Amino acid sequence: MGQSNPIILTVITSGPSFPRSWRVRISQIPCGAIAKADQGCLQYHTGVSGRVKSFNFDPVNGRQLSNQDYSICIRTERNFCSIQYTACPGAVPGNRSRTFTLSGNSNSIVQAMVGGGTQGSPNSCTNDWLMVPCAKIADRLPMASTCEDKICGGTFNAEVSSVERTVVSTIRPFRLAFHADSIEAPTDVDNRGFCLDYVQQPCTSNK
Repeated sequence: MGQSNPIILTVITSGPSFPRSWRVRISQIPCGAIAKADQGCLQYHTGVSGRVKSFNFDPVNGRQLSNQDYSICIRTERNFCSIQYTACPGAVPGNRSRTFTLSGNSNSIVQAMVGGGTQGSPNSCTNDWLMVPCAKIADRLPMASTCEDKICGGTFNAEVSSVERTVVSTIRPFRLAFHADSIEAPTDVDNRGFCLDYVQQPCTSNK
């Protein structure tokens, strides 16, 4: 509210001494603004469609960061009741995208794993995972009666599979939660994190 209580940014570096530079964008948002994110949202996206990425994501040279726990929020636009997520296209057309690699050795195809499960179970996400509330495969008819909340492995799918699929969630507000533990090797190799394209779906008369 004034010069007596400024916002202070502190940057701490380590290693050899050499010139460093940053570009930091700062936006102050009024408390009652429609652009204000919900509490607990480290990333906040607006619009009917868009793209969300984990920090440090890059399809070629990126590496998944360890010790991550944060939420990605997407503002629910007026008259939209569900949201679909699809893995971003890969850097090389025709090749598997590698845009969703959270656990396992990503130098080979790693199938999707879902659910919490128990430690050591091949079909469980206990170390690194993306939480998509009540995720189901979008184009399956009839729609599955059960859903999953956690997705991991190296393929984006709401079921155990090595084939990428579009996933839908009807839980509002639209929010993803990402968790990565402190260990990225040797079990996990070359994981990049995730990149997802989203499209909100309009409400229908039966929703």
